[in-house]
Amino acid sequence: MKIRNFLITLPLLVALLSSFSSGRIGGQERAPKRVLIRAGHLVDVRAGRILTDQAILIEDDRIKEVGPASQLASRAAGAQVIDLSGATVLPGLTDCHTHLTGNPDQIGYSSLGISIPRAALYGARNARVTLDAGFTTVRNVGAPGYTDVALRDAINAGDIQGPRMQVSGPLIGVTGGHCDENLLAPEYHSRADGVADGVPAVIQKTREIVKYGADLIKVCATGGVLSRGDSPGAEQFSDEEIRAIVTEAHRLGRKVAAHAHGASGIKQAVLAGVDSIEHGSLIDDEGIRLMKAHGTYLVPTLYLGDWFLENAP
Repeated sequence: MKIRNFLITLPLLVALLSSFSSGRIGGQERAPKRVLIRAGHLVDVRAGRILTDQAILIEDDRIKEVGPASQLASRAAGAQVIDLSGATVLPGLTDCHTHLTGNPDQIGYSSLGISIPRAALYGARNARVTLDAGFTTVRNVGAPGYTDVALRDAINAGDIQGPRMQVSGPLIGVTGGHCDENLLAPEYHSRADGVADGVPAVIQKTREIVKYGADLIKVCATGGVLSRGDSPGAEQFSDEEIRAIVTEAHRLGRKVAAHAHGASGIKQAVLAGVDSIEHGSLIDDEGIRLMKAHGTYLVPTLYLGDWFLENAP
């Protein structure tokens, strides 16, 4: 088998080979399936080097050894050989900000026609597309109806193919804020899954989201660019509310990601103890200083700006 002239992630190869798992045949233990991958180039991310003429020895769905091809070939007699001598192999990529159950072609009013089951099916498609692109781990920060929880569980169960997922479930936001449903007329009395106002309500909402399977908590600390009636630069929670969310999430062993564009909202979220700022579009020098002092990560999502300039209606 020969594949040329492209990058391929090593965990993706292992996933494709995972069907060759060890087991019993006629009551006897079967020998493990061995595969030797010849890599023309291999990215060693720890050393910061690109190595040539390397090989990866896989037994069933586990990488057993990586090293020079000449050395591993002598220890892999009888193994299936996959020739990637014309390709560069690298470890799986990680995307820290995804919404796999969303569809970028369905934003604004058109999104109102997307049911929870349909969003889950978008997720199944996007999970496979993401894995095929070389991303073997994603952090999904916001999904309606716990569709990302269901998607994660289906991937973990082997029902569908996709990356490892850390998921937040519904985003916690205030009434009328970026994470509420603001497009429908008042008579519909519509509100998003994660809306909560006041300290007792946000604590209860945090517990509820953890109860239903979230790996982390996502809060909307400022307004956004795809919502109606709010400002990307404006804070959304009171200091007491956002601090209560962070305290409760940390008590339950969950990290907190904060959607935040505006400078004041970024600083409020950092001082409340969130673990990451998502977007950070209007961050100022003081915000940068505070993030460094508190060890807060920035997930800048820079590509979003380019995508919207090219594709947004």
